Amino acid sequence: MQYAEGTDEAVLFGRLMGATCDFCADGQLASGEYKGNTAMVCDTCGTPAVQVW
Repeated sequence: MQYAEGTDEAVLFGRLMGATCDFCADGQLASGEYKGNTAMVCDTCGTPAVQVW
């Protein structure tokens, strides 16, 4: 996914990319989609850390 450079969403997602998941032992956050919303989700358990409507 691409975000307009300098937007709040791009800054937030950039800071979270690769962060450790708080909900499982092995996952890292990656950009994706959760229930149709742009989100940062765990690449292992699929739990969203952030959603944008």
